[in-house]
Amino acid sequence: MKIIITGGSGLLGQYLNKRLSEENEILTLYNSNTGNCKDYNSHKMDFADRKGLDEIFISFRPDAVIHTAAVSRPELCDSLRRDFVTEVNINSTEHIARLCEMNNSKLLFTSTDLVYDGDSGGMMREEDKVNPASFYAETKLKSEDIIRGIFDNYVILRTSLLFGMGLNHSVNNFHNMILNFRDNKKVKLFHDQYRTPMSLDDAADIISELVNTDLKGVTLNFGGMERISRTEVGEIVCRTGGFDTSLIESIPMSDIPDLIKVADVSMNTDKLGSLGIKRNSIEESVIKILKDLL
Repeated sequence: MKIIITGGSGLLGQYLNKRLSEENEILTLYNSNTGNCKDYNSHKMDFADRKGLDEIFISFRPDAVIHTAAVSRPELCDSLRRDFVTEVNINSTEHIARLCEMNNSKLLFTSTDLVYDGDSGGMMREEDKVNPASFYAETKLKSEDIIRGIFDNYVILRTSLLFGMGLNHSVNNFHNMILNFRDNKKVKLFHDQYRTPMSLDDAADIISELVNTDLKGVTLNFGGMERISRTEVGEIVCRTGGFDTSLIESIPMSDIPDLIKVADVSMNTDKLGSLGIKRNSIEESVIKILKDLL
């Protein structure tokens, strides 16, 4: 299968490059950072260059596109000009969806769990109330609606918190937490936000499975099986890695000024599980990550 990966140098994108290149012909697109894209068939791409994007589709003729590229941090979205974020997160997604429709390419789009109403008690189902609390989440929800209005050869993945060690320049909170624990440094972790995290390894494996199925026209909660806070994740890391739990400073979200506070966007992922796709528990994933790292 011929697959285009957008955001190929991002946190998830680099894992997708590794996994999908094993069994497919990939073209991975990046912009400001190269990441591991240099190790694969890759192209530097500014999504404002619509003509360049058109030419890529014409020359590569993808069977599928995995669209992960976005301005993805809520706080960063709020600090940038709205027209710029709209161009990257919404308008580019619409253009890619139209190219997929014209070229009969399947589109897998990574949305976010943050589209849900964080005050509804969690374990949200795909049909439950959406109420994005950030401009970032608004752009993802708008993009979902645009994709659905263009064609039906899509899978929308409402992606939960992804954890693991970042590759090359990419890092995340989990990555920094592990390094701090290893250096015997304290880490501040929220105890009052709940999500259903999934490891980057699992996410890449599952996307590799989904892209090769006939599944289409569906929205899936794309996360793990456990409703959990960041403090509880830290406790699992300490228990499995032999770190001192006194290094965890459990704090409320209110301690961080200007944070967009979302209490509970944990998701019911039974629909994903019903596809027969295996997912690891958080503890199993953490054990694997620590084994690879240490």
